Amino acid sequence: MTGNDRAARKRRQTRDHIASTAHALFERDGYEAVTMEQIAAQADVARGTLYNHFPVKEAVLVHWMHGQLGADLHSVLQDVLSRRSFVSRVATLLEASAQWWEAHRQYAAPYIRHRFQQVRDGADEQHASGMIPLYVQLVTHAQETGELKADVPAERLAVYLHFLYLCAVMTWLGKADVALADEFSHALDFFMQGAAYDGPAARRPRARTHRSPTTPT
Repeated sequence: MTGNDRAARKRRQTRDHIASTAHALFERDGYEAVTMEQIAAQADVARGTLYNHFPVKEAVLVHWMHGQLGADLHSVLQDVLSRRSFVSRVATLLEASAQWWEAHRQYAAPYIRHRFQQVRDGADEQHASGMIPLYVQLVTHAQETGELKADVPAERLAVYLHFLYLCAVMTWLGKADVALADEFSHALDFFMQGAAYDGPAARRPRARTHRSPTTPT
């Protein structure tokens, strides 16, 4: 292992330690009540070290949520990949994701706020989400099988899908009478209207397929 590799591993370990410590504080005291100074003290790191890794509290939360999401994806991946079509695969993923968000609703508002702040600031952190690489994999396969247009890079379509995902979460947060699973379904329908292959004999399946019993992601 090179010096650069060791430094990168140590940085990841420090970030993970800070994020897990912060999450424990968020769970104990509530997200809004916890300060960056408290996080630094509890994690036993200097304030400068904390701010070097995470400039704002939302960034700490997002790092923890992405790590947790990445871990939870493994529990549903086999079920997702067992589905026969792109729509049913993504629908399975989104249905489980809706359950995951229901369990973490208290963190959804600061998460969304920070993610769109990154977009406004031009931060190149799209692939920080564990969802994006999986979207790329699913989109690439669907392009190869003729389910999706092949004239748009898979990475770009994956980002479009993820922004629809984030918008669905934002809509769910703003309306008490809507179900997140339904918002995800509408987002997938909208995505397919623009991304589905529309050549000869093309068929556009609907996003509403089934309710997955799998662990939320």
